[in-house]
Amino acid sequence: MNDAYILKNVTSKYGDKVVLNIPELKIEDGKITAIVGPNGSGKTTLLNLLTFLEMPSSGEIIFKGEKVEEKNIVSLRRRIGFLPQNPYLFHNTVFSNVEAGLKIRKIPSSERKMLVKNALKKVGLLGYEKRPAYKISGGEGQRVALARTICTNPEVLILDEPSTYMDKKNIIRTEEIIYEFSREKGKTVVFTSQDLHRAQSIADKVLTLFRGELTTASLANLFHGKITNDGKIFDTGRIKIEITSANGDETHISIDPSNIVISSESLISSMRNSFKGKITAIIEENGKVRIEVEAGEKFHAYITKK
Repeated sequence: MNDAYILKNVTSKYGDKVVLNIPELKIEDGKITAIVGPNGSGKTTLLNLLTFLEMPSSGEIIFKGEKVEEKNIVSLRRRIGFLPQNPYLFHNTVFSNVEAGLKIRKIPSSERKMLVKNALKKVGLLGYEKRPAYKISGGEGQRVALARTICTNPEVLILDEPSTYMDKKNIIRTEEIIYEFSREKGKTVVFTSQDLHRAQSIADKVLTLFRGELTTASLANLFHGKITNDGKIFDTGRIKIEITSANGDETHISIDPSNIVISSESLISSMRNSFKGKITAIIEENGKVRIEVEAGEKFHAYITKK
């Protein structure tokens, strides 16, 4: 097993504030890795390190066996394709935008035309070549930037919230492009998302970031609230969840979807919490069935098909 990235004791600081703290992380080469977490969890900061736009405040990053340093950072950036959440488009045509990276790499004109056409076809924008980039929609602009990114055939494709501004049809198209880029070309893909379930549907591995640290806690049922009743209750403002212990200053609680029991009637058991709710969705995912239940808060539970 080869690793595209190895991070050791990596931290990032903005001023005196530590926004990212990763003792160890390995991202496997040729696989799709998703990074999920709420806003402010450190996802974009981590991507800035993986794209070599920033250097860590401490620790080291190994990229495909090569230590990342100031002296080689520019050459390493050329091996990465990066799609930011709000990509910048040049004030010229769609074709010129997609072609830009190829021109920098001095690809011959005839080859550039073919590569641009193929990339636009993949993102569903074939025929948009002569349109001014500033006249297209936000979702179309995201797809133009995606075409520009994959056009150069990078070793690693990194995407920050790639489905932003896209409708459902083009979200699915983008996920197919990510999957094909990895499976057909054997390339590494890393992307961020706030949608755990969509990330799980295409990623080989899902990493969870919370407050700048990797965690094994589930984000499927992550609730905000406060501790009450001498540390015995977590109050979300909508429901009260009985807990075993707390320090008193916790502001979030996470409940594993696999630890939730769904029943059509009240159960006599040792479980501390029981809520009455309404099933709002039944979705098959990776051989399991995910149930969404509205019970004051929206809960996600995993059950077997049987």
